[in-house]
Amino acid sequence: QICMSSPTPGPESEESASSSTSTGPSTASPLPITSISDVFSYKSLVHAIAGATGGVSAISVFFPLNTARIRIQVASSEEAKSLLQTIRDAIEDEGFLSLYQGWKSAVLAIGTSNFVYFYTYNLLKLAYRNRTGRKNLSVRANLVVASLAGIVNVLLTSPIWTVNTRLVVQRKKSMKGRSSSNYEGVIDAFRSIVKEEGYAGLWSGVVPSLWLVSNPSVQYTVYENIKVAVEKMALRRNRRITPLEFFLMGAVAKACATVATYPIQLAQTKLRADKKKQYKGTLDVLVKIFSKSGVKGLYQGITAKLWQTVITAAFQFLTYEEVKFLVFLLLLGPKKKSITEIAQEAS
Repeated sequence: QICMSSPTPGPESEESASSSTSTGPSTASPLPITSISDVFSYKSLVHAIAGATGGVSAISVFFPLNTARIRIQVASSEEAKSLLQTIRDAIEDEGFLSLYQGWKSAVLAIGTSNFVYFYTYNLLKLAYRNRTGRKNLSVRANLVVASLAGIVNVLLTSPIWTVNTRLVVQRKKSMKGRSSSNYEGVIDAFRSIVKEEGYAGLWSGVVPSLWLVSNPSVQYTVYENIKVAVEKMALRRNRRITPLEFFLMGAVAKACATVATYPIQLAQTKLRADKKKQYKGTLDVLVKIFSKSGVKGLYQGITAKLWQTVITAAFQFLTYEEVKFLVFLLLLGPKKKSITEIAQEAS
């Protein structure tokens, strides 16, 4: 989820120049960091903290939409309801707090995911700049960097997202004593999954998650290209990008990425919730859904997904950019002459 953001999770773009379409020699792949000081650079740490803060803030504010989205995705095509009806039913049957079932693990997952993603993403960008001497990444280079950071993020945080999905999906109303589906919290869910399914159960859905590395890659590339254009306009007016502009840029980028990768996201959710192991893998999920419900079935729940992810990502981008700018303002304020200079340093 992630975010992600995803993250990627995710949150996202960070450097304004990150996906500028440069004109020059062909793009080279990122190389290893050149020194230990690069690995522990304060800029990467600031980006990571800002990304984690943005993700945690966004998921906390819009978590009920996330809960409703997952319930719609894991339901059969006959049982799936609208976003508002799903929220109403959850409140009537299980109480308002049921909409926050799994919140703790989600906060843990999104915070960890965003921190890892942004740190890795910025280190790889630094490696690219050290090798090429360019500040701006081309579209191709940005896709490579975003994809590598996404792979690292998925492999490290998939168990947390699996637990989060299980906690959201389980219905308290159907619980009778302690059973394999009765998770009493994050730790209990980890223990139960390992006991009943082995450690591999914690990585349920990891294959579609790796496929979904394309989601943040598309998202960041779209965001960075929009940001480059908006930043140029802002500089001509001697100002920085406004919070509203960050919000809208994040919304457009996430909408593009969600529509492009939604069927795989649906398969990911179903695999993570598949305690009975009725699916053999990502392709099996997609084939069975298509055979039963056609193309419409592959986009089951996309309305809820768009509401949840687009608004959440937009808020996350906004928070990330503002937190990042604030930290750099505190660190570099006395050394810089203007707000625009600080904004450039932060990018």
